[in-house]
Amino acid sequence: MRYFTYLCKKCKMRYDKVRKNSVCVLNLTSLTVAEFEVLVPTFKSHWDDYYSHYTLKGKVRKRISCGRRTDKLLFILSCLKNNPLQEYHGSFYDITKPQCNEWTHLLSDILRKTLKTLG
Repeated sequence: MRYFTYLCKKCKMRYDKVRKNSVCVLNLTSLTVAEFEVLVPTFKSHWDDYYSHYTLKGKVRKRISCGRRTDKLLFILSCLKNNPLQEYHGSFYDITKPQCNEWTHLLSDILRKTLKTLG
């Protein structure tokens, strides 16, 4: 988690910056800003549920941490839409290829649960 928390403070693609440009959000995620915003509460709920109990590696959590859920949602949606190399996608978030791989797998599961919940 420390990598993604660091990422949220430093990365080039942060949702609060990107959301002002609806074309940019559409190009990154294939969703409009309104559609993206519909996903946020459910994604946040699933993320909180997972992250309150488990670490990024899937181990039982001993203490609670928090982070920006919208940046994580932007990360996974842009990854799934554009299908970039992990090295390339990770460079936008200032993380390594293995970290990008871990986040992609974890956030894909959370996004899948989110979409299933929303029908």
